[in-house]
Amino acid sequence: MKDSAKTHSRRQFLKGVGLTGAATLVAGGSTTASAKTSKKAQRAENIIFLMADGNGAGTMGLAHHWKLQTTGEELEWTKLLSRDDLSFCLQDTRSASSPVTDSAAAASAWGSGHRVNNGSINYSTDGKPLKPIMQYAKQAGLATGLVTTCRITHATPAGFATNVPNRNNEADILKQYYEREIDVLLGGGARFFEGKTTEGASFNYYKSFENKGYSVAKDRDGLKAATGATQLLGIFSDSHIPYVIDRKNDSSLKNVPSLPEMFKSAVSSLEQSEKGYLLQVEAGRVDHAGHANDPAAILHDTLEFDETVKAVIDYVDAHPDTLLIVTTDHGTGGCQLNGLGSAYVDSGPALDRIEICKGSFESLEKAFLKTGVFDAALFEQTIGIKPTAEQVAEAQGMIDAEVKYLSSALTSVFAKQLFDLTAIGWTSNNHTSENVELLAFGPGSEQIPTFVKNYELFQIMRDTLLI
Repeated sequence: MKDSAKTHSRRQFLKGVGLTGAATLVAGGSTTASAKTSKKAQRAENIIFLMADGNGAGTMGLAHHWKLQTTGEELEWTKLLSRDDLSFCLQDTRSASSPVTDSAAAASAWGSGHRVNNGSINYSTDGKPLKPIMQYAKQAGLATGLVTTCRITHATPAGFATNVPNRNNEADILKQYYEREIDVLLGGGARFFEGKTTEGASFNYYKSFENKGYSVAKDRDGLKAATGATQLLGIFSDSHIPYVIDRKNDSSLKNVPSLPEMFKSAVSSLEQSEKGYLLQVEAGRVDHAGHANDPAAILHDTLEFDETVKAVIDYVDAHPDTLLIVTTDHGTGGCQLNGLGSAYVDSGPALDRIEICKGSFESLEKAFLKTGVFDAALFEQTIGIKPTAEQVAEAQGMIDAEVKYLSSALTSVFAKQLFDLTAIGWTSNNHTSENVELLAFGPGSEQIPTFVKNYELFQIMRDTLLI
């Protein structure tokens, strides 16, 4: 057990001497956020910021009804709402450039205390880099960690730790993780860690991290072996980590760790820090399934997020010096379970029929692009829908034309049959602007107002950690 009195004293000292960070970075936090949180905050040793990217209320409603019908159990998210110590609010998610945010701007609002333009990560609207919260944490002696089912260099994790004017600069994001020594990095994106540049030069960031003292893992077995290392790098797929539905049904993916497993490994490493830690955990593929309008993929990745909620709650209950924030950055796709049939009596059976799907549209996209052929039998076997001759021709034309985002294009071809099968409807393939739910408990949660702007969370976290 840490000596909390000594730790508190050290933090008061660090705050008193005024850590300002790199001179080239603009300090975060707005006057609005500071005014909101001016009352004295309880102090936390650690913060766990858990979020499901693109997880609108309709997506949680779908998962809620599916789990109740299938298992008789409520979501862990739903059970949270009955806690006496819970802070619950709605969060305004807009960016500086639009009422509809992208993930880069949303994560930057949390990470820097400023709203920025969509597409940029911790760069102000006038082009100045903003100091991200994990630099404050590192300078105060805290450990830092990022966990995601996306590429680790993707927008949401990057928003807590890096500065790039364009979110697509993922090689630069990785370089900054390395230079700023984020202690735990778990997710996908192997293609940015090892390979050849466009000029043909070889690079290997795995070795660079190992030379800095990191333990490196590339699959579930490697993660188990490395768990407990004070600095940990785990990269488990070439790009994003495959959807849960594909990991369940494709034996070749059995050694890819789940999000709960990555979380447990991350905290085993981070909790060794004497001064506490800041950890962000992202269920990132909920967003991608929303963009694709893929009903089975979005359901099962949301359910894995909910399993992670349970793992995190169990941890926080055993470590009451930890603030837990659970939320999302925006909605995606306008996902909703809809009324189906006379008096909507067919909506319940439609929930059961989602289980007919044995893979994601992304898995089909990979198979079809590999062969260049739309395989109608494979499609029917995977999704449970028999394509018409017209649909086969349309899908094959998309493959031949090398249509971008083929998985999204395919769901549009089969939209009517997918709705009849699952009762799940969509408003678009894009992000949405609804105010999203935020749940929190632990020291510092009392600072969160019942309606919070996304950028205000930055100052709340800094006040709570005394950084």
